[in-house]
Amino acid sequence: MNKVYAFLLCAFSVTALSSCEKCSTCSSTSEDPETFGQVIEDEVCGSGRDYDDQIEIYTRSNWECTEEGN
Repeated sequence: MNKVYAFLLCAFSVTALSSCEKCSTCSSTSEDPETFGQVIEDEVCGSGRDYDDQIEIYTRSNWECTEEGN
């Protein structure tokens, strides 16, 4: 019976602790006088709330973010 509990605990831990990492490419047009008009790109990768928060920061700053297909 202990083996069953150990197996279930391991299976639950792997499932609960692993989450899919997503990546997006965010881009914006530079407003800096030295690089005015150039397209700036940044890749954002993460999972869960950290990823969502990063994307929200970019979009609030008028960046366009496109999620990359995996």
